[in-house]
Amino acid sequence: MFGHFTHHVTNTLLSPLLPLIRDSLGLSYTQAGFLVSAFSVTGGLSQAPIGALADRIGSRTVVTAGLLLSAGFCFLIGLAGGYVPLLLALIGLGAVAGSYHAPANTLLSQIFPRHRLGGVLGMHTVGGNLSFFATPLLAGGLAALTLTWRTPYLAFAVAPFLAGLALIFVLPRGPERVGAPASAAAIFQELRGVFGLIGPLVGFAVIYQMTYAAALAFLALYLVDARGFEAPTAAFLVSIPYIGGLLGSPLGGGLSDRLGRKPVIVASMVLLGPLFLLMTLVPTEMIIPALVAVGLVGTARQPVMEGLILDRAPAERKATTLGAYYFIGQEFGGLAAPALGAIAMITDIGPTFVGIGVALAAVSALILVLQSKL
Repeated sequence: MFGHFTHHVTNTLLSPLLPLIRDSLGLSYTQAGFLVSAFSVTGGLSQAPIGALADRIGSRTVVTAGLLLSAGFCFLIGLAGGYVPLLLALIGLGAVAGSYHAPANTLLSQIFPRHRLGGVLGMHTVGGNLSFFATPLLAGGLAALTLTWRTPYLAFAVAPFLAGLALIFVLPRGPERVGAPASAAAIFQELRGVFGLIGPLVGFAVIYQMTYAAALAFLALYLVDARGFEAPTAAFLVSIPYIGGLLGSPLGGGLSDRLGRKPVIVASMVLLGPLFLLMTLVPTEMIIPALVAVGLVGTARQPVMEGLILDRAPAERKATTLGAYYFIGQEFGGLAAPALGAIAMITDIGPTFVGIGVALAAVSALILVLQSKL
């Protein structure tokens, strides 16, 4: 949980600070979308190869090294003098982003028994959700105090650096399996394997993941431009969905140990579409409870999907297979961000969010009809 918290400190800052970065550098919605993609697309590409590396040399080594490198790139982002250097630094941060989730969750699956794994993954996810909640609050306050978006990046780079050093000594080694070296072709063949493991369910999960991730990346801009909040306040409000996530991830994971993985995943996706649409339609004074509800339901699915994949993946390729799943979700999410930005330039961001809600609600209805076949 501690490592998960500090890992997300580095990649949680962009969304809440995006309005300030946009104004400071004079960016369009599309350019802002490419900043999101610089991290997301590169981060997606890194997932499967780094997962394979973890299966080869051990998850513990990959997790600790990744935290140290993330700290360095976070510091470089804070020093970036313009749009292009910022873009390059975000690409670097994305390149090491795959060093955490697949290796860390694989390590947990090796230490804890299968009948407890859903609850364990849910509690581990709390660390990430707590970071998503706390980091925007602290970043917004620090940016307002110092009158620049750079200070949070420079200050918060300390967190993953200290975590990487600490986890070298305290992270349990676990009964790690060391696999044979994998070729690049073999690594990306795991993408087909993920679909084979869990069938059409992963297709719907990817649709939700890419849409949800792109929408959250633009949430601060939506709150400023469509709801009328000041930029520092919007930075605070970006953390609100993760209040729900603090309950949603352990609840979803725990329920999946009792009821099975698929029922919890299906229920989350059926509920998320209507709740997201409701969030775009409620009066502004009701936006906070709506964001909490979206966060609770949206995060309930995440550790359960991870548990389902870890339950079914071969023991010697768990990190590789989980990395392939993250690749699928993050790549589509990263590509969706500039597309969302381009649509927002045409229709404005408020109607764009309503359209996302309508689309997700339609997919939720389809899943409800097809649930017995998933």
